[in-house]
Amino acid sequence: MAHDQEKFYADAELENGEFVQPNQDEEVVEQEENLNEVDDMKFFLELLRHIRAAINAGTNIPLSSKKIIDADKCLMIIDDLERNLPDAIQYGLQMFSERERILSNAQSAAMSRVSSAEMRATAALEKAKNEAEQRIIDAENEANMILQDAQERADHMIDESEIVRQAREEARIIRNDARVEASELRLKATHEAYQLLASVEDQLNEACKSVRRRRAELDTENE
Repeated sequence: MAHDQEKFYADAELENGEFVQPNQDEEVVEQEENLNEVDDMKFFLELLRHIRAAINAGTNIPLSSKKIIDADKCLMIIDDLERNLPDAIQYGLQMFSERERILSNAQSAAMSRVSSAEMRATAALEKAKNEAEQRIIDAENEANMILQDAQERADHMIDESEIVRQAREEARIIRNDARVEASELRLKATHEAYQLLASVEDQLNEACKSVRRRRAELDTENE
């Protein structure tokens, strides 16, 4: 990590609660010696010390706990704090960002699976409904054709009532069979859709368990 060492804010040192201007030559020598020894964390803590010193050096406002401080200097120190975060803090931020990305991807994948399963289940139910309705229509048409044929034959036969009765009975049987078959189709489609959703739910639970395990691993690593 590159330190912004050319401005280490040693232009004023705190002495007995007040700031005094040090000798510039001694200041340069002291800065060079100290900066060669500080590591990332020490440099970061040194910046914190200087911002505290800048605040303490502010002018007190009478009858108030507030102070007038050098805002530009404080902002410069804060900028250096942001640019010189210790490696441990930067690593922690990267790990947090990576964990959020992994959790977001897992959640998106789970939601995609659920959405896909719901679409397949809806399509299966719609298909079964259409097939059942078409079978009923076909049965009605066939029954009407039988009745029409029976009526035509009855016109040429003496026992018209018996022919019509038989035709109506046959048409009734066809209608009932069609309704039973349509009901069975609906039940079958509903059962298949239920099994599909149950399978997806199991997959989703496994995905959630995997996400929780990964989160636990990340938490363990962060500790």
